[in-house]
Amino acid sequence: MSICETDLVERAIGGDQVAFQQLWELHHGVAMAAALRMCHQGSLAEEITQGAFLLAWRGLPRFHADSPFRPWLMRILYRHALDVMEKQRVHLRPVSLDDVMAQEAVYGDGQRDMQELVAQREEVRQALACLNAEQRRVIALRYGADLTELDIARVLDWPIGTVKSRLNRARELLRQHLVDTRGGGL
Repeated sequence: MSICETDLVERAIGGDQVAFQQLWELHHGVAMAAALRMCHQGSLAEEITQGAFLLAWRGLPRFHADSPFRPWLMRILYRHALDVMEKQRVHLRPVSLDDVMAQEAVYGDGQRDMQELVAQREEVRQALACLNAEQRRVIALRYGADLTELDIARVLDWPIGTVKSRLNRARELLRQHLVDTRGGGL
């Protein structure tokens, strides 16, 4: 956690809403992207993200200011997403490419060639569909939320060895699917 972020967290713990708003601005894009990867529905991902930030605000008194903020927030988001999806009985379905492109325009850098991005996203989406739910979660947290293996272990409350093995297995399955799809080469 950077010195600036540490200061924001400490101020937010003290009840400073402006500091928490700045934390929201720093982490909203990553949280939204992670929620979207989990539920595949833009409006539901926004609801999950907002709920996670509300839970984080309420939970700040229990947060240890010397711990990293993002993994703590991602753990809240992950658990909240599971609760919301179970309550709404959301069945995971593929996200439309239009939704992905709209989210990328809002939350991403938008610098890549759009046609190439659409093709790559579709290939990756199809490859991710071949993974089981736990493998998709660990991939989403590693690459969608940009968490380290240790942070993922904290978020999922798994041993680090479990995270490493599931992440490696998921990568291998993705790699194999993409090789098969592309006819033998990445």
